[in-house]
Amino acid sequence: MPATRTLIAATLLATLACGPGTSLGASADGPDATSASASATDGGPVVLELFTSQGCSSCPPADRLLTRLGDDPQLASRVFPLSFHVDYWNYIGWTDPFSSADWSNRQRRYARAFDSRRVYTPQLVVNGREEGVGSKEGEVEAMVRRALYRPAAAKLHVQLSPGSDPSHLRAQVDAQMVQPPDGASGKALDLMVVLYEKDLTTSVESGENARRTLHNDYVVRVLEDAGGLAPREGESTRQEVTFDLDPSWKVRDLGVVAFLQAPRTRAVYGAARATLAVIE
Repeated sequence: MPATRTLIAATLLATLACGPGTSLGASADGPDATSASASATDGGPVVLELFTSQGCSSCPPADRLLTRLGDDPQLASRVFPLSFHVDYWNYIGWTDPFSSADWSNRQRRYARAFDSRRVYTPQLVVNGREEGVGSKEGEVEAMVRRALYRPAAAKLHVQLSPGSDPSHLRAQVDAQMVQPPDGASGKALDLMVVLYEKDLTTSVESGENARRTLHNDYVVRVLEDAGGLAPREGESTRQEVTFDLDPSWKVRDLGVVAFLQAPRTRAVYGAARATLAVIE
């Protein structure tokens, strides 16, 4: 295990050991991990949103750190990374194949929520509440540690199943408020459902990373708004999202993260993840 990964995992686990309650954990049903849930019995889970670009020379270290955090089995039930590739770097000579104007706009919405006019890469947003440079390991570790201390206000469960044909994937999401969310305005929380892909390798031919081979994980392919949930204790909802799968996407490397987010403050109040290694 790399020294950096060992240090971060050990520090975060020490944080968890000091916290009250039982282990949060995401449980999986069956070998393909088609179903997972997260409760609100103690701190977490933590949604990490990295705004990055293959055209940015300072982004690869942040991409690697996101991979290490997401792939560490000791953190997998609590830390859910997502990699949003922005499009505003494309003009300098390399078009990031994973980039989208939608992800750039999502980052700008965070800037407004943080009362900032600045957008940059690599930027890491933690549970919609804090942001920092995604390659600064100490800063990232501190933000994640603080997020793990904060109890979730909602319990979510994600169930994945094949669609009517191999080009579809269904995600059923159950969400329930288990305590009043702090800072909620009374407006319904947005239930966001994200499809991501791991283990993507790109040979970059131009731009700041020219002649480099880049590895990207947790790359967001689709983001769906599945409706709202009133921020009141006991409120619940069940929603289903069907994803249209591109033939180039590797099904075994796909996963789904669902989370509840305040539309104005962008704070995340609960999340869950599920993966499906193989659809036959």
